[in-house]
Amino acid sequence: MDYVYLSILSAIAGTISMLLVYIYLYFQYRERYMGAWVICWICHFSRTILFDSGIFNWKQSLVGFIIYQMMYIGCALMFIYTAHLFINKPLKKNWLYGTVGASIISIGFTLLDLPILYKLLIPFGFSFIMLICVGRIFINLKLKGIGKLIAGYAFILWGITTATVPFLLNITEYHSWIILICGILRLIIASGTLLVYFEKTRMDLVNKEVQYRLLAENAVDVIYRFRILPEVKFEYVSPSVFAVTGYTSENFYTDSQLFESLIHPDDLLLFKQYTNNPSLRNHLPFKYRLIHKDKSTVYIEQNYHPTYDEIGNLVIREGILRDVTARDNLEQVAAHTDRMNLLGQMAANVAHEVRNPLTTIRGYLQMMVTKDELSNYRNRFTLMMEELDRANMIISEYLLLAKNKQAELKECSLNLIVDKLFPLIQADAAASNVLVKLDLKEISTLYLDENEIRQLLLNLVRNGVEAMPAGGELVICTDLEQDKIVLSVKDQGTGLPAHVLENLGKPFITTKASGTGLGLPICYRIASKHNAVIAVKTNDQGTTFFVSFNLDCLAS
Repeated sequence: MDYVYLSILSAIAGTISMLLVYIYLYFQYRERYMGAWVICWICHFSRTILFDSGIFNWKQSLVGFIIYQMMYIGCALMFIYTAHLFINKPLKKNWLYGTVGASIISIGFTLLDLPILYKLLIPFGFSFIMLICVGRIFINLKLKGIGKLIAGYAFILWGITTATVPFLLNITEYHSWIILICGILRLIIASGTLLVYFEKTRMDLVNKEVQYRLLAENAVDVIYRFRILPEVKFEYVSPSVFAVTGYTSENFYTDSQLFESLIHPDDLLLFKQYTNNPSLRNHLPFKYRLIHKDKSTVYIEQNYHPTYDEIGNLVIREGILRDVTARDNLEQVAAHTDRMNLLGQMAANVAHEVRNPLTTIRGYLQMMVTKDELSNYRNRFTLMMEELDRANMIISEYLLLAKNKQAELKECSLNLIVDKLFPLIQADAAASNVLVKLDLKEISTLYLDENEIRQLLLNLVRNGVEAMPAGGELVICTDLEQDKIVLSVKDQGTGLPAHVLENLGKPFITTKASGTGLGLPICYRIASKHNAVIAVKTNDQGTTFFVSFNLDCLAS
């Protein structure tokens, strides 16, 4: 018998140790179900120590008997409530109704002075049902590992053992063994629920990792983690890096220096200063350029967080790269539009003031050139009139940039416009030893401002002719490409310099000594009014300008 009592004390001591672990985990992680488990076990052990151990003679006291019954029923309700908290499901109201009903019946049986078997039948039977249900909840958990089976079947065995207590309560030796068995089962349950807790925590971490990885891998921005010490390497680069750089994540894992090699040479020094000097960083992202695999330029904004070791060495860089090329292009378009609008305002304000005196001067020069006594100065008068005509032409180009000039759209044939201009174009080109060819495909009519399209075409042709001072061939083409009608002008010049190509459409950018740099800006303004887009293809064999008209310009 001493061995039995020693076993009982050992089981209680072991379960108390597990309870202390529960308490520690609750204060560490503040999980509600962990706190509920702590309350369950405290209530259960309080009942076991105060009543089952014989400290209080509850069987001879009406109040003590009722308290004992209520503690049994209350502990059972707490276990089923805690199990529902753990699986994150609300407790059904039927359990509450059953608890109230069992309590009322138990108190009624106690007041009727029935045999002890009937007095304990309801609370022990209710506990039996509760513990079986709790065991089933644990067994049916969608978790891997053996913890749920240990806890689940131990709860079921505990429930079955509890159900036998009222029938064998008067057998002292059996009662002692029941206490021992229940103590061991409680220890197994406590251990099993701890295993279930750790399995659930592990699964939660795995699920969160999957969620975060999905967020990172589906993000448009590039998320990265770059280790510097002890070995330089990329630990993670999100797949979106392919769209930004043209290289896959595996390329960066293989070559740790690949990213730095993609930085634009003009920005490399600033990048190194930014990443290596904490004092240069602020809350604003750092903007620089990358060279895409296809050799195009990509504008990048970077935010990153450095991690240092105990002695202050930079160990890890974590951050986000954002492709802002489209936004930068929009900003450039907006700035370009502002400049064009400014020029338009200047033209509108100045043109009338300048043209009147120029017209007067030219009139007097025309009159003077007819005078015989001034015949020795005719060449000078002619030169002066040519310069006045050139000044007037420049003013006319400024006027074409006027902000408030609206396009007068009407149904036109782009091919017909080209045909009408062809004799004039051919005559001007022949003077520069340039042969002009037409390649006009069958296309639909468009809603166009004919005068402005004429101006656009003349400007593109003039640029093409002037790009071939030694002569060559100029091809004007119209075609339908990818649901867009395209007008193209191709020359055989030496191509556009890089600094001009990067600033196409900006006023005053020109490769000609006597040019104003307003021809292409006018073309861009006209294209914009027609919802068209100008693209350029250039190399040392020549340059081609493409003007693409969208479908919304098509005439019905």
